Amino acid sequence: MTKLVALRAPKWQGHAACRNADREVDWIDAEPRSKAAAACKEICRLCPVRLTCAITALTRDESYGVWGGMDQADREALRHADAQIAA
Repeated sequence: MTKLVALRAPKWQGHAACRNADREVDWIDAEPRSKAAAACKEICRLCPVRLTCAITALTRDESYGVWGGMDQADREALRHADAQIAA
C-alpha cells in the first residue's frame, strides 16, 4: 500500500525575511555576484534565520541561488577555505 506523506517547509522558513519579499526577486536563478544576488543578500542581511538558512544550504550542498546571504560563489569559497584548513 502506498502511503502519502505531506511535505512541509521547515518551521524556520516561516520566520525568514524572504517569505514576504517581492516576488520579482529571483532567489534561485540569481547569478553569483549579480545585481539580483545583491538584492537577495540585502533582504537576507537582517533576517532572523539567516544562519539556519546558510547552514541548511551548506549541509544540502545547494548549487543554486542565495541562501542565508550567500550566493553560489560565496558558498564555494567557504567550502574551498574549509578544505584548505582540513588539508
